[in-house]
Amino acid sequence: MYFPSKKDVFYTITIWGVVLFIVCIYVFGEEPIGFQLVSYRDPLGYVLAGLTIGVLLWIWFHTGYKVKDGCLFIHSGPLRKRIKIEDITKIKPTKSPMSAPSLSLDKLEIFHGNYKSTLISPQNEQKFVEVLSKENHQLEIDCTLKK
Repeated sequence: MYFPSKKDVFYTITIWGVVLFIVCIYVFGEEPIGFQLVSYRDPLGYVLAGLTIGVLLWIWFHTGYKVKDGCLFIHSGPLRKRIKIEDITKIKPTKSPMSAPSLSLDKLEIFHGNYKSTLISPQNEQKFVEVLSKENHQLEIDCTLKK
C-alpha cells in the first residue's frame, strides 16, 4: 500500500520558491557583472539550474512510503530507504524540524533496529499506523496516535 507524503505550507513555499527564483533569474536576469566562476548564462549554469530544478521537483512529486512484502520502503526523490516492519519497535508523532524524507513539519518518528529512528510524514497517519500494526503486533504506538 502506498502513502504519499503530507505537504505543508513551509515546504511548499521553500521548494516552489527556489524553483520560481531560478526560473525568474533566467527570464528576467541581466548580464552578470564582476568575476564569477560560473554565471547563469554559461552552459554549465544552465545544467546546474536544470539539475537543481529537476531534483527539487523529483522530491516534491515522488516523496512517499510503501508498505510491501514485510518492509517499509521510503522514497524521497533520489533517496531510498528500506526498513523491515518486524524491526520497528515504536511510532510516535513529532514536530521536529530535522531533515527527513518528508514534506511536512508534522512527522512520525519510527524507531527501528538498535537505537535508529527515521522521520516520515504520511498523508493518512491513522491508516499508515493501522497497516504497520497489522504486520507487527509488538509495535508500540504513542497514545496520541490512537483515536
